[in-house]
Amino acid sequence: MSVRILSAAQMRWADAAAMAAGMTGFDLMDRAGKAVTDAVLEHMPDFGRVVIVTGSGNNGGDGFAAARYLRQRGVPVTLVMLTPLDQLPENVRLHAQLARDVGAKLREAVCDVSFTELNRWLARAVIVVDAILGSGVNRVLAGRVAEAVAQINLSGRPVLSIDIASGLNADTGQVMGDAIHAGYTLPVAACKWGYWMGHGPEYSGTLLPVACIGIEDALLCRAWSAVADPSACEYTVPLNSANFIDVEAMERGWPRRSRLSHKGSFGHVWVFGGSPGFTGAPKLAALGALASGAGLVSVVCPDEVWPVVAAGSLEAMVHSHSSRCWQSDEAEEVVAQADAVVAGPGWGIGQQSLLTGLLATSRPLLLDADALNMIAADARLQASVRERSGVTVLTPHPGEAARMLGCSVDEVQADRKRSVLKLARCYASWVVLKGHETLISSPAGDLTLNPFGSPQLAVAGSGDVLAGMLGRQLAFWRRQGGDIGSMIAAAVALHGSAGERSGWYLASELAGVVASMRQSIEKRH
Repeated sequence: MSVRILSAAQMRWADAAAMAAGMTGFDLMDRAGKAVTDAVLEHMPDFGRVVIVTGSGNNGGDGFAAARYLRQRGVPVTLVMLTPLDQLPENVRLHAQLARDVGAKLREAVCDVSFTELNRWLARAVIVVDAILGSGVNRVLAGRVAEAVAQINLSGRPVLSIDIASGLNADTGQVMGDAIHAGYTLPVAACKWGYWMGHGPEYSGTLLPVACIGIEDALLCRAWSAVADPSACEYTVPLNSANFIDVEAMERGWPRRSRLSHKGSFGHVWVFGGSPGFTGAPKLAALGALASGAGLVSVVCPDEVWPVVAAGSLEAMVHSHSSRCWQSDEAEEVVAQADAVVAGPGWGIGQQSLLTGLLATSRPLLLDADALNMIAADARLQASVRERSGVTVLTPHPGEAARMLGCSVDEVQADRKRSVLKLARCYASWVVLKGHETLISSPAGDLTLNPFGSPQLAVAGSGDVLAGMLGRQLAFWRRQGGDIGSMIAAAVALHGSAGERSGWYLASELAGVVASMRQSIEKRH
C-alpha cells in the first residue's frame, strides 16, 4: 500500500471521520502511544530516562500514552507538562493519569519562568520526546512553548518528534519563529508535506515509518477530495491524491525477469538528441535506458555530430537525421519501431520541425532539456503537447519549469507542489519536476513525492541518465502494461537512491550504479 501525504486540515478531517465511524480520541492517542514507545526503544542511544515534553492537545495525549507503555516496559519516564493537568482536555488528562498510575513522573513547567524544572530533567534524559504541538501549528510560537522549544534545542539531547517537529508548519515547512531540531520524526497515520517543504528537511531529522493508528486507508484517501489542499486550492489547480515513494514502491517497478524473456520483452527506446558541444547527453540517456533494463536503444542525432555519437555508443544503434526521412508527415511510420521515445537531451533549440513530427505520433514520449525549451518558446508546440493522443512525460528542472510557466525560478521553488500541478494541468502530461525531493504529477493531479536523492546528483549528465531510465519504463509499460504512475515513480526513486551511493562522481558511473541496483532488485523478486 502507498504511503499517503495529507495536509494538516486533511488529517484533521480523517481523524474526525474515524471518530464518527466509531473510534474514540482516546483510542487514537493510545495507538499512537504504542507506536511512539516502539520508536523510542529502537532509537534511544542507551537505556535510561526518557523525558517527554507535552502540550495541551492530541500530540500531548500521544506523549502521555507513550509514557504509560514505556513504564510498562521498565523504562524510567518523566513528563514535563507545559499545561497544568487540570486544564488538559478529558482524553489527554485521562492518559496523563494512567501514565502517573504506572509510575511516570509528572512535572509541571507552567510557572517556572527560568525553566529550571525542564532543564533539570533534560540533563538526565537519554532521549527527549517532543509531544508539544503536532501538525496543527499555524502561528508564531510564543511564551513558554517558545522557551521550551529553545531549551530542548540547547540541551544537546537526541529528540524524537511525534508527527512533526513542534514549530514546523505541517503544510509549508515554514519555521513558526522557532522549531524543534528533531533527530527523528514519527509520522502519525500519514505523512505531512512539511517534512519536505521549506525548512522541513532541516528540522525533521530521520523520517521513521508511518505509525498506523487504525484510521482506514479509504478514509485517508477520501480526505484529499473532502478538504482541498491549500497550495492547490489557492491557484485552482486540483490535487487528486498525494503519495510518498518508499523502498517497497521503488522495488515493485523492477519485477523479476522471466527465464524465457528476450531483449524484445523489455522494449525499444529511441533517443533524439545531440548537437555540437553536447554529444554526451544522448549517449548518457541511452546508457540510462540500458542500465535500467531496456532491451534495445537507438539514438537519432544531427548529421554533424553523428560520427562522435556513433563512435562513443557501443551498445546503442545510432542514426543521423539524414539517414532516414524524418519529416513530420513520416514520423509515425519511422517511430513505429520504437516502444517509447526520449527527445531533447543535448538537442539544441533548432529542431522544431522534427519535434512537431514526434508530437504528432501516438508513441509514449518523454520530453527533456531542449525539447522543453523549444516548447516553452512556441505556442503551437504547446498546443501539440496538450493535444497528443499518446502518453507524454515532461522532465523539467526548475529553470525549465519556470520558462514553461512564464514565471521566475524563485516562484517555482517557493511552491514546487503548485508548480508541478500547474504544469501537469496546463500541458495535459505527466510531469517530473526535478530537484531536491523530486515531485511527480499525473495529468489528473495525482502527486508522488520522491524522498531519495543526494547533492551528488548535482552533476552534468545525471538528468540525461534519468531521462533514459524513464524512457525504459515507458517502453516496458507499452510492452507489458501495469500502472504507469508507479513505474515512473520507481525510476525516479531508483535514480535518486543510486545517487545516494558512494563510489561514483560521473554520470556514466551513476548509470553503472543504477544497473547494479536494478539487477539486485530483479533477483530478489
